[in-house]
Amino acid sequence: MIYVKINNTLYPAAISGKLNDTAWGGRSSKTIRLTMSAVNAASLFVDDAPWSIIEEHEYIDENEVTQTTQVEYDNSEYCVAGDITDHRDGTVSVKMGKVTDREMIDIITGGAL
Repeated sequence: MIYVKINNTLYPAAISGKLNDTAWGGRSSKTIRLTMSAVNAASLFVDDAPWSIIEEHEYIDENEVTQTTQVEYDNSEYCVAGDITDHRDGTVSVKMGKVTDREMIDIITGGAL
């Protein structure tokens, strides 16, 4: 099972990514599809929101007992909040992207070149 962890809460999600999102200025982006309203998603997925992808795996241990383990992948570098798409089926897609090289230069120089 795949989850998104934001504000210490896990949300079941499907996640895809693009290294060069041409629809968003060429930035690297991830799209998170999850069940919630667009209003709730907008309040969670904001600029600089720390978030992670959690992979949950079940396995049978040596005593034949089902165990669960989780692996967490920090995605805080995807810190730019993008579009939220309401799919009208109770799910939304949220885009989170990395800062572009140009934006990083502007941050470092204060926008003055």
